[in-house]
Amino acid sequence: MIELINIDKVFNKGTINESQIFDRFSLKIKDGDFVSVVGSNGSGKTTMLNIISGSLTTEGGKIIMDGADISH
Repeated sequence: MIELINIDKVFNKGTINESQIFDRFSLKIKDGDFVSVVGSNGSGKTTMLNIISGSLTTEGGKIIMDGADISH
């Protein structure tokens, strides 16, 4: 199972180009579930996958995989 709990992600924080991608975003995917992620350009699809994979850090929230906190 993968669970995102209250994820916050901001790019270019503190600048004129600051962009809040996720504000307390939560998602739960149970074992055996099939999920398709769709959305327009810039909606956060790749950012979400990069957060799950650990390529990007978050400003807040937790990432739980099979019961273990992998947030950091």
